[in-house]
Amino acid sequence: MIEKLKKLGLTTYESQAYIALLKLGDSEADEIAQNAKIPMGRIYNVLSSLEEAHLIRAQDTRPRRYACVDPGAALTRLSTTKQEELKQASQEIEALVTDLKNELSGVVARKTEKGFWTVAIGTKSHDLIKEIISGSQKELLFFMASRMTSERISKELLKEDHAEILEALYNSIKRGVEVKAILNNNVDFNKLEDSPIVKKLMKHIGKEFNCRLGATPATPFDIIDGENVLLQMLNPLNPEELFAVVNIRDIKLAEELRDKFFTIWDKAELYCEKGKKHNLYIQQ
Repeated sequence: MIEKLKKLGLTTYESQAYIALLKLGDSEADEIAQNAKIPMGRIYNVLSSLEEAHLIRAQDTRPRRYACVDPGAALTRLSTTKQEELKQASQEIEALVTDLKNELSGVVARKTEKGFWTVAIGTKSHDLIKEIISGSQKELLFFMASRMTSERISKELLKEDHAEILEALYNSIKRGVEVKAILNNNVDFNKLEDSPIVKKLMKHIGKEFNCRLGATPATPFDIIDGENVLLQMLNPLNPEELFAVVNIRDIKLAEELRDKFFTIWDKAELYCEKGKKHNLYIQQ
């Protein structure tokens, strides 16, 4: 019980004194100290704190006698106080995080000729994709024009881990990040537009968010802010399953892939939303 009371905000001595007094019914300070195993030099401060917290009451006599407030009422008070403290702490943490985001985003990393790469395997690959998208500042380019890749995406897009990725993508768009995606023109994505998160994304179609359709049998890749590249590796035992994601920080490679992306983008067909014109056409 003492450990649980401590989690609600009481000190060890306060917890011991409250439980001892609860067992005694009502008592004087010296008897409470003896039963709670609290030094006499500390007991009056402990009882004063409990009284201020409205957990015990004192009888104004000489010597004073004490009795516990009903445990249900006492726990309600402790719970309310603790929740208010946690709410205040949460607000302070949010403000701190906002300040640090602004400050840290202004830190410019030195340019280096050497590339840097990391690999995420299995479910960790989804965490890496979400992290990279969340950290984007200017531009996200997604090349998923192969039929196999687009079919896999259309099947998995609304799973929980992918929905989190879409939410991160939406938040990036709200921050002003320009997003372009090339999908395969033989895969129907219209059926996904009934999803709440996809509906939110589609509100930005033609503005910060643009999709085109092509049919290029090439390895899928993503380019982030013209500096980072994500390469997707499929499971050799199950080509429809994503095995790993390689994150490469290499400006030269990113520039070369970006040129390839826009060469295909310029010839690709414009994606049409469900319920609008269904004939696809090449945007001039």
